[in-house]
Amino acid sequence: MHFKHPEILYFLFALIVPILVHLFQLRRFKKEYFTNVRFLKALSIQSRKSSRIKKWLLLASRLLLLFCIIVAFAQPFFESKDSKNASNELYIILDNSFSMQAKGKKGELLKRAVQELLEETPEKVNFSLLTNSDNY
Repeated sequence: MHFKHPEILYFLFALIVPILVHLFQLRRFKKEYFTNVRFLKALSIQSRKSSRIKKWLLLASRLLLLFCIIVAFAQPFFESKDSKNASNELYIILDNSFSMQAKGKKGELLKRAVQELLEETPEKVNFSLLTNSDNY
């Protein structure tokens, strides 16, 4: 895989920021004492485990989202397998309707267009000229 803009991949270092925020979370929980906390202890153990899983899933989804955005801006592409053996081929579709038979300053438009194509096409390029064979 190749990238059109590989310099944008340096922004992947920015993925450290959500990890640091997650690890050094600034919110601290305060302990509140109640008169009867016997029933709340079991509940708090369960909620801590589920909240810990939710926090890790949230961190993973944020990292994945940022990673995908950064890679998308780098514009990845796959190089074709036959790029070395590929021949240069050019397909030209030319309109040969009655409107192209109109005369311009340098003669008929159709003949002039074909002449310009022959003059401007490089030598090593194979080209096919496709026209409409029906003249109305």
